Amino acid sequence: TALKLLVLGCHEYWRGKSWKWNAFDFLIVSLSVLETSLEYYSQAVFSDGGGGSIRVMRALRLARTLRGVRLFRLLRYFAALRGLLVSIASTLSSLLWTLLLLQLLFYVFAVIFAQLVTDYCRYETIQASGDANALPVCPEDLHYWANVMDSMHTLFMAITGGLNWFDAYAPLRKVSLVALWLMNLFIVIGFFTILNVVTGVFVNTAIEGASADKDMATLKQAQFRLSQIAALRSVFQEIASERSDTLNFQDLEDALHQDKLGRFMEVLGISTDDVWTLFLLIDVDASGRVDIEEFVSGCMQLRGPAQSLQVAKMSYENKLTRQRINRLTRDMQEVKQALHQLKKLFRGPRPVQVVSSML
Repeated sequence: TALKLLVLGCHEYWRGKSWKWNAFDFLIVSLSVLETSLEYYSQAVFSDGGGGSIRVMRALRLARTLRGVRLFRLLRYFAALRGLLVSIASTLSSLLWTLLLLQLLFYVFAVIFAQLVTDYCRYETIQASGDANALPVCPEDLHYWANVMDSMHTLFMAITGGLNWFDAYAPLRKVSLVALWLMNLFIVIGFFTILNVVTGVFVNTAIEGASADKDMATLKQAQFRLSQIAALRSVFQEIASERSDTLNFQDLEDALHQDKLGRFMEVLGISTDDVWTLFLLIDVDASGRVDIEEFVSGCMQLRGPAQSLQVAKMSYENKLTRQRINRLTRDMQEVKQALHQLKKLFRGPRPVQVVSSML
């Protein structure tokens, strides 16, 4: 940390692009230095190895474990792991809203089930004891619905696989038919509706979160570009293996008539209908021969639809061309006017002939 601070300087260290990581490193190192200093101080002052207040400071050693957080900086080099973590992080907000929705669903149905079961137990207890003020006692098989909390826990396990929901469903048969239909309704709403919709929302949010990550998108784009360059080099070497290190128009035309190169060009978005125009665009030096560098760079520039930069460049070049044509037109008009003035000055036959020859 000290060497990094010395090399970068205070301004770059604290105000640069990585100032957060630099501050984190400085904090960790400062805590480690403080903990070591206190330990040496306690050994020098106290014969028993340190007083109680000094021993408490040894808890700062736990700060050393925070250095493992720096491993997250390496995620930029592992696209798959980074994409997974970014996708998980992007779904946290959806997770919180999903938990709130499920909590409301569990609570509403749990209150209804708990009330139905309590009324059933109270009725059965009164019938058995003959005491209208007797406390309700539920049978053992209704312990899933004894109160609101137990009912919510039962409903949660029923749709998450922690409990066979039929085990909680069967005892409700003796409670009432309403309880059975409500349990069926809960399964339909909770499992077939909410969980499936939530799964789709999670997947969509994870995909959007991974796509929005700039570093990962840049890394994927770079990897895709390198793979296309390697494929173009392989195709060129395969075409030129039996000829030479360069290709002429006839070689390119013969290769494009083959299915492999033709399909590959179509995948890149390069039209092969006009082979001559394609060869002229690839042959940058106009030598009539195309080497591997010209082939790769030309195909990479021609792949896909026209980009905004290419359209803007063409528009700018057309603008410059129009300006030069207009300037040339004005110059030609000025020359024509000057020649017309000379023609007026020289009325003789020979000057006229000279001027006529000049025109």
